[in-house]
Amino acid sequence: MPQQNKMVPLVKELADILGSLEKGPELEMFLHGLLTPSEIEEIINRWHLLCALEEGETHRQISARLGVSLGKIARGSRLIKYGDEKFVNIVRKIKRQKPG
Repeated sequence: MPQQNKMVPLVKELADILGSLEKGPELEMFLHGLLTPSEIEEIINRWHLLCALEEGETHRQISARLGVSLGKIARGSRLIKYGDEKFVNIVRKIKRQKPG
C-alpha cells in the first residue's frame, strides 16, 4: 500500500479529533498535550513558509527569516505550484481569515 493511501485514514482520524474540539482554550490545551514544542514549531514554521511563498518572498529571503532549509522551502513551493488545488485554496482561505 503506497504511503499516500496509508495516510488517508490517519488524516481523517486526526481531522475528526481536532474537529470535535472547541476552538480556543480547549484546542490549545489539547495541542500542548499532544505535540512536543519542536513539533509545534515545525508546523508553525511550515505554515509561515507557505504564507511567505504565497506573498512572493524568495526562497533565500524565507530561509534567512525563518531559518529553514532551502529543501524544505522547495517542498513547500512545489505544494503551492503543483499540489492539489483544494489544498492551495484552503491555505489562501485561512491566510485571508487570519488577522494581521
